[in-house]
Amino acid sequence: MLFVKRYLFVFFITFVLKTQAQDALFTSNQQSLLYLNPSFAGSNGFMRYQSLYRNQWPNLSSQFVTYYSSFDAYLKPLKAGVGLSVSADDQERGTLQNKRIDLTYAQHFELLDKKLKIVPSFQVSYLEENLDRTKLNFGDQINARYGIYWTQNSSTQFPSGPNQKKVNVDFSTGLLINYKHFYFGSTVFHSNQPDIGLMGSFKLPYRLSMFTSYNMFIGEKNLLNFLVRIENQQQFTYSQISINALLIKHLIIGFGFKTSNSLNAAIGYRNNFFAITGVYDYDKSKLSGSNAGSYELTASFNLRPKEQRKTLTDFEKW
Repeated sequence: MLFVKRYLFVFFITFVLKTQAQDALFTSNQQSLLYLNPSFAGSNGFMRYQSLYRNQWPNLSSQFVTYYSSFDAYLKPLKAGVGLSVSADDQERGTLQNKRIDLTYAQHFELLDKKLKIVPSFQVSYLEENLDRTKLNFGDQINARYGIYWTQNSSTQFPSGPNQKKVNVDFSTGLLINYKHFYFGSTVFHSNQPDIGLMGSFKLPYRLSMFTSYNMFIGEKNLLNFLVRIENQQQFTYSQISINALLIKHLIIGFGFKTSNSLNAAIGYRNNFFAITGVYDYDKSKLSGSNAGSYELTASFNLRPKEQRKTLTDFEKW
């Protein structure tokens, strides 16, 4: 019986650590631009704030909740963008938490009479992993070798117990190519692969992100956006195809398809200064055999140069 409980303990810790090693991915790409690619810092020409909340599988017993906020601005004298973003990932109601703070610098190069932009970027991040051991309760916590209990206040009494907190510095690099209304971007996140292990050594796998999108204007009041995105981290591959529409300058409607036969729909409102959207992902969960859908709520505030405020702007520049 003791062996079984010890095995379940190791299985749980390994599962949450493996899950945590995979970055959270958002469906709302246009409302989390610096998370999609740090080269978007300063892409609107002035200042922008974006915020996002994602709740994964809210109807299951184990929830994965992610919060994200970013601020970026364009520095005209340097022809560069800077950004600050903060994110927090909460798994199993505070049992395992991940926090990060990102500082981004993106250099904007303009060619062909400003029709072509090439934007390399660099991002440095502060990472913090936290495990709340008080939420790990077992009927029998006797160590078979040492014959003592694992107490919550003393890790020395349980030599193999996991660390409660670990801090790292992380580096990422991005590249964005923008020609008129066409965009292509690629990013390597976690290029230094920091050790995030809370129970022994475990390096955070680097994540390769690639996307391409195109904005099609239909008259002066309507805009269509087509996006294809591919992510690869360790042995996991994620793909997304989505179509978003801006109708009569204000109404946002979107549909998409993602890996694992997941469908998503979005609806929102946008004006010259702010936008709000809601997204729902419909996914047939292999864990429960039932709908384990997720949802996102986003809000953004945008200050652009005065001459651009009354005209339609690409989703990636808004």
